Amino acid sequence: MALNATLAADHMAKREAATVKLTALQAKYGSNLPAGAKDTEERLLSEIAKHDKTVRGLVGNAVEHDAYVTEVRATGAMQRPDAVQRRALDDVRVLGMPVVRAEGFVFAERSADALDALDTGNWNAAPVMLAEAPNGSQLLGRIQTFTHNSTRGYVPVVPQITAAIAGRNAPMGPGDLKSATIGTFETVKIAAYVKADRDEIQDYPQLEASIDAAILSALGAGVDDLIVNGGTDGDVTVPGLLALGTVTAATVSVASVLSAIARVKTARVAPDTILMHPDTEAAFLGAIDGALLGKLPEIVAIPSVAAGVAIVAALGNAAVAMRENLGVASATDHPDLFKFDQVAFAGRARVSDVVVANAAHVQIVKPAA
Repeated sequence: MALNATLAADHMAKREAATVKLTALQAKYGSNLPAGAKDTEERLLSEIAKHDKTVRGLVGNAVEHDAYVTEVRATGAMQRPDAVQRRALDDVRVLGMPVVRAEGFVFAERSADALDALDTGNWNAAPVMLAEAPNGSQLLGRIQTFTHNSTRGYVPVVPQITAAIAGRNAPMGPGDLKSATIGTFETVKIAAYVKADRDEIQDYPQLEASIDAAILSALGAGVDDLIVNGGTDGDVTVPGLLALGTVTAATVSVASVLSAIARVKTARVAPDTILMHPDTEAAFLGAIDGALLGKLPEIVAIPSVAAGVAIVAALGNAAVAMRENLGVASATDHPDLFKFDQVAFAGRARVSDVVVANAAHVQIVKPAA
């Protein structure tokens, strides 16, 4: 019995994608995984084991001396021999969605649930997918994220109120009360595009996993950039942390960052994150004492933070809204693609502005203009 190479390649590609996610997850949290990340780790391990078992079964039923089987066992490299049947373009899946034959991109929503029997990926809400993607979002796992299914919506904002000793028999009038509010938001779209040769996407099923990872990683990084800087699509403008926090004019140094941490704590919250450009982080780490470093909030390097700027924040007290499902699209017949026998794929996320309950929870250190 010959090896079903196409099916084996599909399982190997999905196993590789799950392994990449698992490696990134373990690198991010180390051995102390929080509860949600632990669940994700167990799910990815189960998925890897499932694909291993399937591939072993396929190989076990194949002819032992088949060169293709030997290659699979030895290296995991799935080369397409002449005997392998090319897939039809209609069988290609990107982010679990079938290719739509069209000249331009026509987006459809990628459900968090399995679409059909061919959709064997473990899909989840968009914030989870982008946070778990290799080199994806570094902030969606830190900030409160609310999902929605509209272009506008609401985010609950925790009010900053003060408790005090109440005078005996003293009345409390309406003037002493602060309001709990709902933050309204509008969304902008973040999109990522990639193209591939039609022959390669039909011949090599594992290319789907690479495309999935590339799109999810790009969207995750794009969401982080929006959370930091805000942005506009020409019609809707959403602010980011830099527009919502409290600015102190100073050079980023050990003293200025420690002062920013103190200001966040004075606002009655614990700062959990310091955001810096990678170059600023390198200079800061070179100047700081190792013993002190362990007492600081985690430093996260985001290239879209301007060099020479530091953001000290309680991100657990900030919030962002995202559409629950990702948009997925493909283009097969656009003239710029068709003449090169290429197919293009796209992913899209809808993201709101950042909602901050108290500007003092986000302290920004940057030099005076």
